[in-house]
Order: sequence, then structure tokens, then C-alpha cells
Amino acid sequence: MHVMHGIEKAGWEYIHIEADENCYENLKKTRPDIVFNRAEGIRGESRESHVPSFCEMLGIPYVGSGVMANAIGLDKPTAKIILESHGLKTAPFQVLEDPEESIRDNLEYPLILKPSHEGSSIGINWDNVVYSEHALRTKLRTMHEIYKQPILLEKYIDGREFSVGFVGNYSSAETPTILPILEVDFSSFPEELGKVLGQKAKSIFDDSSNYRCPANIEPELRQRLESHAKASFKALNCKDWARMDYRLDYKNKLYFLEVNTLLGIDYDVKRDELSFYPMMWYATGKKYPDMVREVITAALKRYGLV
Repeated sequence: MHVMHGIEKAGWEYIHIEADENCYENLKKTRPDIVFNRAEGIRGESRESHVPSFCEMLGIPYVGSGVMANAIGLDKPTAKIILESHGLKTAPFQVLEDPEESIRDNLEYPLILKPSHEGSSIGINWDNVVYSEHALRTKLRTMHEIYKQPILLEKYIDGREFSVGFVGNYSSAETPTILPILEVDFSSFPEELGKVLGQKAKSIFDDSSNYRCPANIEPELRQRLESHAKASFKALNCKDWARMDYRLDYKNKLYFLEVNTLLGIDYDVKRDELSFYPMMWYATGKKYPDMVREVITAALKRYGLV
């Protein structure tokens, strides 16, 4: 409802198209001027690329990153490989196809295991952080059985966690705008959540008081976060909007965690259901309809429609 209200406030009209197995035919029939894609897809490791693929086949403009960038955004290892190839630091990692696969010597405990092709921290909680070979193998077998996909094994970065949001694009006339940086405050997390912003933290125990936006950070750290995030936005070919998540360890080393190309934008103050991206917009003094209008306008500009 918030998105629809924002579209109306901008003076535009909308139609709602369900992203089900009839989506392609409905898009072909209605042919909207532009699609504001909110669909996470139905199935498959590249499911967040379903609607962008339909739009490209039909020649319909759409908001957000393209087919490849959305697929990479849902594939944590591939995103890391691309950024590392551009000299952008991510946590040391390995992709495990088999529960008994040998672990590389350069990976030191503690380590954290994550499903390679899931969003919204699905399959990630404090017990994904392991401190021994036995704990690693036990968790790895369980995750392979549940998710039936490769598992990303990363060096667990203990420290502060940040999120950097964007609106806009790289072009000859502009660069994307960075929104106020958000920091996760782990100090009020229940013991069972540890210091992992995982599935339980984002669902059962989620509370807006756990986040600081704008983050209270020194200018030097802000510059490092913004510089890495800008380079990552460009390297991953993000469009219109995105969010990058980071960890800063106790040695002041900064590590990229993941990119979000299909962002959560829940904002229900009464229920205290607040996604990071709209929180960043509110920190600028703007409102939800402003966010919707400016994100869609970024896409309209990119297509030369305004």
C-alpha cells in the first residue's frame, strides 16, 4: 500500500500485476510505461531476475538493476568474486559443494556459513558461526540437506556492521547519491542472536531501536565506506538503487558482505516494521512518497523518459 500511495503522490497511475506464472502474458497485455519491480520470483537460483527478464523480452522499461546484476545480487559467492577481481576487499571465503569438502588453509576460525542463493538472511543465525571442525561439519551437513545448494563459508568478521544505500546512476551527467549510512547496534540483541543480523534478528526480534541512522561515524570511516560502496555499485552494474552491507573488524579493516539489488522497503511505524532503505530516506528528512518518486525517476531518466 505504501508503494501505491507513493506512486499516486507523484501524480502517476499504477496497475498491480502479480508476479506469478501468468506475469509474462499480463505484462505483454498491459504494456505499462515502466515496471516498478517488487517481485522476488517464484523459484530457482536466479529468481529475482524473472521480472527483469520478462521486461527485457518485451521491451518494457523497469526500475532497478538488470537481469545479470539481480542474479549476481542473489549469488553471494559470484558477487564476491567480481568485487575481488576489481581489488575490492571482501571477507576470505570458500564455496562448499559437498559437506565433506576440504577447507582451505587460509580460512581461520571463527567462520560463518551462509546459503549461497538466499536473501533476507534466510538460513543465517548466530549458530552459523562455528569455532571448530566438528561444529562446521555438523552445520554444513544440515544446511546442505535443507537448502540443497552450495554453501558459502566465510571468515567471520567480528565488529561493527553498516549498510550503505544509493539512489541514481552512473552516467556522463551524474553519479548515484549516497543516503545516510545505517549502523546495526548489537548491544541490545538477546544472547541467542549473538552479533549476527540473521533470520531470527530480522523477524522474531526485529526492533528499530537496534539501528542507528545516520550512523555516528568519523569522517575517515564514512569516506572509506562510501568509496568502497560506490566502486562496488559500479563493478556490479547496479541501476537506480541498491544497498551494500559491510563489517568493520577490530583492526579497522573494512569488508564487503553483500549487495541488495531488490531492496526491502517496508515502513510501518505502528508495527515497528522498518526496512533499512526507507530508514535511510527518513534520515534525510524526506518521506516515503519522496523515496518512491525519486527511485522511479532515476529509472525514467536512465531510459530517457524524462
